[in-house]
Amino acid sequence: MTLSSSPALRISDLHCSYAGVDILMGLDLSLGKNEILCLLGPSGCGKTTTLKLIAGLLPPTQGRIEINGNVVDNGRLNLAPEKRNVGMIFQDYALFPHLTVTDNVLFSLHKQSKTKQQEKLDYMLNLVNLSEFSDRYPHQLSGGQQQRVAIARALASSPELLLLDEPFSNIDSQVRHHLIEEMRGLLKSYNMSAIFVTHSKEEAFAFADRLAVFNQGKIEQLGTPSELYNQPATRFVADFLGKVNYLDAVVVDEYSVNTVLGVISSEQKLTAAVGEQKLLALRPQQLKLVIAEQGIATITQQQFLGITTHCTIGIATSMLTENELELSVSMQQPMTVGDMVNVAVESHDLVLFELD
Repeated sequence: MTLSSSPALRISDLHCSYAGVDILMGLDLSLGKNEILCLLGPSGCGKTTTLKLIAGLLPPTQGRIEINGNVVDNGRLNLAPEKRNVGMIFQDYALFPHLTVTDNVLFSLHKQSKTKQQEKLDYMLNLVNLSEFSDRYPHQLSGGQQQRVAIARALASSPELLLLDEPFSNIDSQVRHHLIEEMRGLLKSYNMSAIFVTHSKEEAFAFADRLAVFNQGKIEQLGTPSELYNQPATRFVADFLGKVNYLDAVVVDEYSVNTVLGVISSEQKLTAAVGEQKLLALRPQQLKLVIAEQGIATITQQQFLGITTHCTIGIATSMLTENELELSVSMQQPMTVGDMVNVAVESHDLVLFELD
């Protein structure tokens, strides 16, 4: 019996191997009702394998999968894909090229009455804003429109869970952001629980409620996009989600560390003990530059990116006699290569890692 308080999906101790090679190792994961969870990570880390296991397209080596409180896989039971009530959207949309939009959307509803089919079709096409395109074939649609047909087809059978594998990778970059926003709103309005796979952090940040960063078959960290970006638990997560500067740091007191940039304070109390040597992680946008004749750093490179300017600064220190320490900085307005600057650090919760 389905329990109303059950999560949309619960995965426990999931393992999967190909030809003796471990792909997933002891995966635990839970998805809330009406939640969008992103599986993010480099190629070959186990993201798509996880989707296939949930859909029933691959057998796990070990573990348990529940969808809305119903066990679909536990080693003894392995429910067929068509009985799991899971919708799936692939990166190539997998639309039938010889069928119209109408026939693609209604493909899985052939057992329903014509009246029910028409009601469902009208509702779905209106939902994805494609009512005017019902008689067109996939090749007559843009990439974004094809993606919306794929969504309508997946939702038409009223799945309990939606799985999306790299759903935006074939979409032109100019319309991708709008489509992500549109699709997120669509799933939320439909109260749909969804898991989506990508290797793009920008897509993950824009689309997901929570992220699970994968690394070699395990979840490295799970949380909101903001949590993972601003408080990464490991250097792998920090590096995967964006540029990071690392500075040697010595803990001065409960809130401060000493670095080549001077003493930097944390908004939250540090867990490291006074005197400990750590590595301080700073995002480029957490550094602010001020032009100063006797500045501690020099602007060595600059790249204008429109909304921001990315630049590299070099700091000559007594610890680095031959080389300069290079830091990446993001700022609003370009400066001039060769300018001397002082560097300030925006107030935030400091992130410290162990030294290599």
